[in-house]
Amino acid sequence: MTTDWYTPRLRLYNQGMSSSERSVHPEITLRLDTMTYGGEALGRHDGKAIFVTGGLPGEMVRVVIADDRTRFARGRVIDVIEPSPDRITPRCPHFGFDAASCGGCQWQHIAYAAQLRYKTTIVREQLQRLGRLTDPPVRDIIPSPAVWQYRNHAQFHATPDGRLGFQAAHSQRVVAIDECHIVEPRLIDWLRSNERVADRRSVRYGNMLDRLRGATTFRLKDATLRVSDESFFQINTALIETLIDQVLIICDPQPTDTILDAYCGVGLFSRFLVPRADRVIGVESSASAVRDFRVNLADFERAEIRQGLVEQVLPQLKLPLHAAVMDPPRRGCGPRVIEAVVARQIDRMVYISCDPATLARDVRQLIAGGYQLIAAQPIDLFPHTYHIETIALLRRADRAIL
Repeated sequence: MTTDWYTPRLRLYNQGMSSSERSVHPEITLRLDTMTYGGEALGRHDGKAIFVTGGLPGEMVRVVIADDRTRFARGRVIDVIEPSPDRITPRCPHFGFDAASCGGCQWQHIAYAAQLRYKTTIVREQLQRLGRLTDPPVRDIIPSPAVWQYRNHAQFHATPDGRLGFQAAHSQRVVAIDECHIVEPRLIDWLRSNERVADRRSVRYGNMLDRLRGATTFRLKDATLRVSDESFFQINTALIETLIDQVLIICDPQPTDTILDAYCGVGLFSRFLVPRADRVIGVESSASAVRDFRVNLADFERAEIRQGLVEQVLPQLKLPLHAAVMDPPRRGCGPRVIEAVVARQIDRMVYISCDPATLARDVRQLIAGGYQLIAAQPIDLFPHTYHIETIALLRRADRAIL
């Protein structure tokens, strides 16, 4: 059985293949076993691991192999023989897995409840396999209250003829779009009123927009935060306050604490940590984010910002640090930052990660340096994609309280 939504893409794929191309890209049938980080399902064929885009665990599928190596191969589904009950019809007509499809989403064909299960399992498996933890303390993922239209930021690219769109998966090719179901409606309104441009456009919407200053303003809890166009900010508006709450609960700032806010960006966490702590020191390398931090924390004398790389600034801080909040980019903190944390013997560390693989790698190094993973709380900031946010709490093992 081929599911309806696959039919036109399967026909297009087959029509575009010559007999010689078919011999170069063989087709196989296999049962898929599990979902992996990166959005692919995993199965085995003649003992070889096959990573498959477009499949779900439990399905019997027909796969075209695109990349065949000695120990593993990669391919994509061209026919679903036995579909999973978790398979659904994608909402967006631009969704798919071939070169003509938008690469912004990878999981629109999966029911949302199943996406949540897979993400919780992936965090646990990454901590087991890469972090070498036997029974990692992973909590059930916090779902997004907005499953659709949740992104407050989009980066549009221009096709050669000037139409706006998103890049295809694993490609520099731009797919022109006229609708998107994961961005906030105002972004699509902007897209439709700016159908043709000559270059890439990055657009963000918050509570208010001031294009003259090149910044967006977000109202969160009792605070107003400015975010410049060049500065990083969390994209799921409906979950930002939940993310803040989780960091505060897990960090548990005390009135006598000096807290390091590394990769602090515009001061999202610092703004809510500083009223509960004695002092907060932000570290950030982006000049635009540093300027935003100074605006957003201007009313707090006990908050300061140091511009530079965390691995360079942290060893130079001479004052005692009781806790650290780390929100690194996808590549993670890395060995030099972890070494600096271990050397400072910071009591507790809250690690906000958008990549469970680099989280697991850094957790492994922290454990080797005397820390213990107390909890890992996934939170679904990115519905319909394989991306996973996780908030982890680590304490020095000689002070950990389970």
